[in-house]
Amino acid sequence: MSSPYTMIGSDGREYSGSLEELREWSQDGRLGPATLVWSEADERWLLASARHELVWDLPRPEFESEAPLSAAVFHRAGFVPRLVAFVADWMVILFLVNLVVMPWRDSLQHLLQQVQGQLELTGDAQPDLWLLLRFQLILTAIYTAVSLVYSVGFQGRFGATPGKRLLGIHVVSLEGLPLGYGGAFRRYCAELLSVLSFGLGYLMVLAPEQRALHDIITGTQVVLTPRN
Repeated sequence: MSSPYTMIGSDGREYSGSLEELREWSQDGRLGPATLVWSEADERWLLASARHELVWDLPRPEFESEAPLSAAVFHRAGFVPRLVAFVADWMVILFLVNLVVMPWRDSLQHLLQQVQGQLELTGDAQPDLWLLLRFQLILTAIYTAVSLVYSVGFQGRFGATPGKRLLGIHVVSLEGLPLGYGGAFRRYCAELLSVLSFGLGYLMVLAPEQRALHDIITGTQVVLTPRN
C-alpha cells in the first residue's frame, strides 16, 4: 500500500509516510514550511505551508530569516523538458481536435477541397479570399477552443498538463502556490504573446531565470518535481 504523502528532504531525496509521520518530522525539524509535499489525495506537489492539514504543525520561523521560497526551494525546468512537454501536449491536442471535428468531417473535407482549388488557380483568376479566410478562422477557432479547455483544465486542476506531468514538471506561482483555473486562464492568454512573437517568448527560457515571456507576465514558473 502506497503512503499518502511524499516529501522532498533537504538532501533532495524523497521520503514517504503518513500524515502522522509528517507531523513528527515537522517536530524533528526535517519538514518545514518550504518543504515540497506530494499528496495522494490531490496528486500535486505543494509547499507544506500550503497544505491545511500540516500548516498548524509547522515550525514558525522568524520573519527576518525567511528567504524567498521560489529561490530557495524550486528547481526550474529548462528549455529541453519544456519543449518535449510542449510537443507531447501539442500531439494530444491535435488528436482531440480530430475527435471534435469528426461529426463535421465531410463538410470540412468539402471546404478543404474548395480551398485547395483556390490555391491551385493559375493565370488571371483571383482566389476567393473570403473562402480562404473562413477556412482559416474555422480551424483556428476549433484549435483554440480545444487547447484552451485542455491547458486551463489540466493546469487549473492538477498544476500540469499530461505532457508536463510526463516530464515531471508543473506550473506554480512565484510563491509556490497552485494557479487555480483563473491563474491557468491568465497564463494561457499570456502565452498567445509568446506565439505571436514568432516563438521568441518561448526562447526566453534559455535566459538564466528560465522563465518564458508568459511566465514573466503572469508571475509563474515551471518547476521540476521528480518522482520515483
